[in-house]
Amino acid sequence: MTDPADVRSIAHRAWFFRAIKFALSVLALCFIFFWVDPRSAWKDFVGQKPIFLVAAIAIFTIQIGLGAIRWHAILIQLGVRISAVRSLKLFYISAFFNSYLWGGIGGDALRVWLLYADNVSGRIALNSVLLDRVAAVTAVAILVLLTAPIYLWQLGGAWNMIVPVGVAVAAIAGLLVVINLDRIPASWRNVRLLSYLQTLGAAARMLFSQPKAARYVIGFAIIAQVALGLATYAVASGLGIAVSAFDCLVLVQPVTLVTILPISIGGWGVRETAMVLLFGLIGVPASSALVLSVQMGLLAMLVVLPGGVLWLLLNPTDRSNAAAGTKVTLSGEETTCS
Repeated sequence: MTDPADVRSIAHRAWFFRAIKFALSVLALCFIFFWVDPRSAWKDFVGQKPIFLVAAIAIFTIQIGLGAIRWHAILIQLGVRISAVRSLKLFYISAFFNSYLWGGIGGDALRVWLLYADNVSGRIALNSVLLDRVAAVTAVAILVLLTAPIYLWQLGGAWNMIVPVGVAVAAIAGLLVVINLDRIPASWRNVRLLSYLQTLGAAARMLFSQPKAARYVIGFAIIAQVALGLATYAVASGLGIAVSAFDCLVLVQPVTLVTILPISIGGWGVRETAMVLLFGLIGVPASSALVLSVQMGLLAMLVVLPGGVLWLLLNPTDRSNAAAGTKVTLSGEETTCS
C-alpha cells in the first residue's frame, strides 16, 4: 500500500503540472488573440455556412467510430473477448471524459477501469489503451513524414514544419523502443515498473510485428486521421477559407502531433498557435485560422456528448467503482489492477 504522505505529494505535483498546463494554454491563447484582428475573426465566425458544420459533425462522429474499431482490433489481438458494441460504448465514454477533464487522459484511465470491471486483466486493459494511443500517434507521425516533404518542396522550406517533423521522428523512434521493451533483462524484472514495461513490450511486439494485425490497426488509425483532415476541410469551406482538402489533410497532421504534447489543457492554445502558423504558410489569414481552430475544438467537444449519456446509462455500481478507481489512478496511488 502506498504511504498516504507519498500519495499527497504526488497529487500536489499533479496539480502543479496541471496549473502549468493551464497557464501555458492561457498564455498561448492570449498571444494568438493579441495577434489577430478580432473583428475579422468574428466576421468569419458569423458568416459561416451551417451545412458544412453538419458535414463536419458527421465526419467527426465517423472518426470516433474508426477509433473504436482500432481499439477493438487491439483488444481482440490481445485475446480479450468483447463485443464491438461494448468497445464502441467504452471508447465513446473515454472520448467524452478526455475532452471535458483537464488532464486529457482521464478518459483513458476510466477506459482501463471499465474494462477491468468487465473482468479483463488490469495489465491487458492498460496495455490495450496505451497501444491504442501508440497506434494513433504512429499514424499521425507517418502522415506527417509522408506529406511534409511535399510542402517543404512547394514552399521552399518552412521552419514552422521543423517541430512537427521532429516530433514525428521521435514518435516513430518511440514505437521502436516500446516494441523492444520485452528485451528487458530478466534480472531487472523484479522491479514492478520494469516488469510491467516488459509485458507492454511483449504486447506491442505481438501487435505490431504481425503484418496483418499491424496493417489493420495502423490502417484504421490513418483513415481516422484522413477523416480529421476532411472534417477540417468542411469547417474551412463553411468559413469561406480558400484551401483544398489536401491542404487540410497535410496541415492538420502536424497540428495534431503538436497538440498531443502534454503541455496544455486539452490542446487549447497550442492547437490555435499551430493552426495560425501552419495555415499561414498557404496564405490563410491569422483571424480565419484562429476561428477554424476554435471551431474544430468546439465541434470535437460537441460530438463526444453522447459519451456522457452512455456514462449515465451505465450501472450505478460500475460508475461508482470506475470513477473511484480513475480518481486514485490520476492522483498517483497504486492501482489494484493486476
